[in-house]
Amino acid sequence: MVAINMLTRFKIGMLVKCKKCDDLDYPFIGKIMNILRTKLVIEILQVNYRERYKAALIQYNTVVEAKNCIPIRLLRVNINKENYK
Repeated sequence: MVAINMLTRFKIGMLVKCKKCDDLDYPFIGKIMNILRTKLVIEILQVNYRERYKAALIQYNTVVEAKNCIPIRLLRVNINKENYK
């Protein structure tokens, strides 16, 4: 029951920061492609430079436990151009 409640905060297309997974050793940022029972299928968008080769080998897709992911919130900032003349 805990896993189901945890998965409700994730949606397909959402950006997440993943702390760890079986394929990569360092944290990375990705986009949710699919939601499985207790895992998320992630498309890797930004990875540590030391793991570029590993990410290329797995074709920038991996499966991560939901408990190892944190949703990323984006803020849109409108800049008033009149103040920058």
